[in-house]
Amino acid sequence: MRIRDKIKKPQRPVVAYEILPPREKDGTLNSYAETISSLLSQTHIDAINIPEVHDEVGRGDRPVVNQKRGEPREFGMLLQDIVGIEAIINRVVVHDPYDRQMKWLEETNTKYEIENMIIVGGESSKVSYPGPTVNEALKAITDKYNQNGGNIFCGGIAIPSRKAESKNLIKKSDNGSEFFTTQVLYDSKNIIKMINNYQQRCDELDTFPRRILLSFAPVSSQKNVEFLKWLGVEIPDDTEKYLQARPGSMTERSLDVSIEVLNEILNYIQENDLRVPVGLNVEHIMSYNFQSSVEMLQELARIYREFCIKAQHYS
Repeated sequence: MRIRDKIKKPQRPVVAYEILPPREKDGTLNSYAETISSLLSQTHIDAINIPEVHDEVGRGDRPVVNQKRGEPREFGMLLQDIVGIEAIINRVVVHDPYDRQMKWLEETNTKYEIENMIIVGGESSKVSYPGPTVNEALKAITDKYNQNGGNIFCGGIAIPSRKAESKNLIKKSDNGSEFFTTQVLYDSKNIIKMINNYQQRCDELDTFPRRILLSFAPVSSQKNVEFLKWLGVEIPDDTEKYLQARPGSMTERSLDVSIEVLNEILNYIQENDLRVPVGLNVEHIMSYNFQSSVEMLQELARIYREFCIKAQHYS
């Protein structure tokens, strides 16, 4: 079953693993894909999610030096061939003019055989970008490209801390987004509020909620924490202090926090009989956290799959 079919069936669990393309100095895309294939044999995933990160002025100085990496769509095509699992390519659409952007999307779909794409916007609505907005790109893909033989399955980004984010989810869905991935979660308050508001808006509009993939990642140093915060991830002060505490490693404590946050979200959904289908997305942030992220994936996926089995409202 294709990932698009799994995502659109609320009763099906969906687990994705998010990984950046390798740095060019680490060798060829092909050799890196083989390494990932070996490591991911340790657990089951439904798709590999490949992000695209841009350094934007509004974020300030990047805590970690940005190094040139392989192109996401080339990496995704290789992973589909070598690992035998579908890739989801993230594309920040605002940086290229409309025509060039649409050509890139079409080429990625046809030449690179990528069907699944997450359409991402700019850092700030106050910045004047040369390219289309997320909703303009989604609408163009859905109403023009896909209606004329194209085959792109679109997703979007959900930012739980953003004001009235549930309205944004509705608008993106209306324009063709079939699922969402969140920012990395280190707190459950905002995501629970967002899911609850999203369910209410869907009920009021008599529409169905799209799946939301809950994102998690291990951290092993303060540099990792600063990088997540630079990306816009909200980490409560108490949580950050706990991550820095002794004894034990920060990696172990970040797993503890992620387990707690995931359980709080799933328990809220179950106790309040919400019908927003959720999924799981685990990423490594830094390459040296790769094995830790695989271990996190195994533990969180176990909790999530048990929830899916018990969740009667998904059946």
